[in-house]
Amino acid sequence: MAKNKMLRVLGAVVLSATATVASADWTFNNTNTSKEASTGVTATASAYYLTNNGAGSAFVSSTSKVASATLGYNGSSGLGVFSGGESGSPQHAVDNQDRTDMVLFSFTGLVELDYVTLGWSTNDADFSLLYYTKSTLPAGANNTPYTIVGKTWDVLKSEGWARLEDVSGTASTSAQQYAVNGQGNNSTKNNGAVSSWWIVSAFNTGFGGSGSGLGNGNDYFKLASLTGTVHSPQSDVPEPGSLALLGLAAIGLAASRRRANTRA
Repeated sequence: MAKNKMLRVLGAVVLSATATVASADWTFNNTNTSKEASTGVTATASAYYLTNNGAGSAFVSSTSKVASATLGYNGSSGLGVFSGGESGSPQHAVDNQDRTDMVLFSFTGLVELDYVTLGWSTNDADFSLLYYTKSTLPAGANNTPYTIVGKTWDVLKSEGWARLEDVSGTASTSAQQYAVNGQGNNSTKNNGAVSSWWIVSAFNTGFGGSGSGLGNGNDYFKLASLTGTVHSPQSDVPEPGSLALLGLAAIGLAASRRRANTRA
């Protein structure tokens, strides 16, 4: 085999070893972390909130800054949020009654989010989907880890966050799955937004959506699971099988060079 042809084969093996696209599910049953077995990508959830500028439509004031909240664990129903000292039902859920609760999911890989499953909801269950549009998070102040705490939505947008869409949900005591990121409009694959950082928030027009077609009531829901497509795992190091293929390709390249030298 000619040397340049062998190099193309070797390059193709490298690409196949590093490029990964696979469907994955992350379930949050009394835990804030979920590792998808086949890809090894882990999702870690954390809770935050913004103070509302009004009830019902849940507008966020332009001066409202993100604050830390506490995750609530509700078995198979999924994650809730306790914010601003609230307690009791239904405010132990992700809600926007007085504050807009948000759950940030940090993935150890690039993920195209396809479905959000709410394990429980009441009254209304509209939610806003936000994501980080850049490849890396900005550096934190004074070499501290990056955080969204203490920042308005306008500041977060300037750093790379964006609203993807608002989703209309309905009250249900059983799990309900909602297609996001265009997935429901494509029976094969959507090629939607891809990120390592996603936020599922109780619906809020302050993120930039008009709220057209969504209810104006307060929203209450618990996040049971996420489904998405992994575009890159947490490490681009080839798997053992791929390393074996690389070794065979390298041996073949060396052999072709020896044959070429013998004929010279």
